[in-house]
Amino acid sequence: MATSVSICSNALILLGQKPIASFTEATTSARVAANLYPDAKRDFQRAHPWNACIQRVTLAPEAAAPAFGFKSRFLLPAECLRVLSASDEGMEFKVEGRSILADATVLHLRYIADTDEGLWTGDMVQALTLRMAAAMAYPVAASAALGDSMAQQAERAMKRAKAVDGQEDTPEAIEDSPLYAARFPGGGW
Repeated sequence: MATSVSICSNALILLGQKPIASFTEATTSARVAANLYPDAKRDFQRAHPWNACIQRVTLAPEAAAPAFGFKSRFLLPAECLRVLSASDEGMEFKVEGRSILADATVLHLRYIADTDEGLWTGDMVQALTLRMAAAMAYPVAASAALGDSMAQQAERAMKRAKAVDGQEDTPEAIEDSPLYAARFPGGGW
C-alpha cells in the first residue's frame, strides 16, 4: 500500500539516492520531500477527476445567505480540492473561497477530495512518484537533465493513468441532437 513517504522514497531511488523512512529524518532528501510533497499531491489530485478521489455529499445551507447573486451559501468540505458538480445538471453555482453559492435549499455536491494514497491505483502512484522524482532531481541530485528526463516519464505515466482511469465509467452514448441530425441526416455514419 502506497504512502506519502513510500512515494517520495521511490522517487529518490529513481534519482539514484538513498530511500527515506520518514519525512522527519535529518537528511536533505527528507527535508526536500517533506517540503515538496503536500503541494505536489494536491496538484496531482486536482489535475484529473480520479475515480479514487471522487466523493459525494449532501450539504445544508449556512445560516447567513450571500449578500447578493445567490440565495444560499454552502460550506465546502475541508478535504475538497475541486468541485465537479453541484445538484442538478445545469444549475448555476459559484465557488468563492471555501464556500459554494447556489439557488438551492440543499446541495448535492460531487468533488475531488484529498484522499489517502492507499486508496489510489498503481498507475496513479507511479505517475506521482515520477512527478516527485522530477521535482526533486535538482535539489537532491543537482541534475537538471535528470529532472527533465523524469518529467518526460512523468508526463507519459500521467497520460496512461488518466486514460485507464477514464475507461472505468459507463461509456457515453451518442444521442440524437440537432448537430448530429444535420451531420448524419439518415442517422448512420
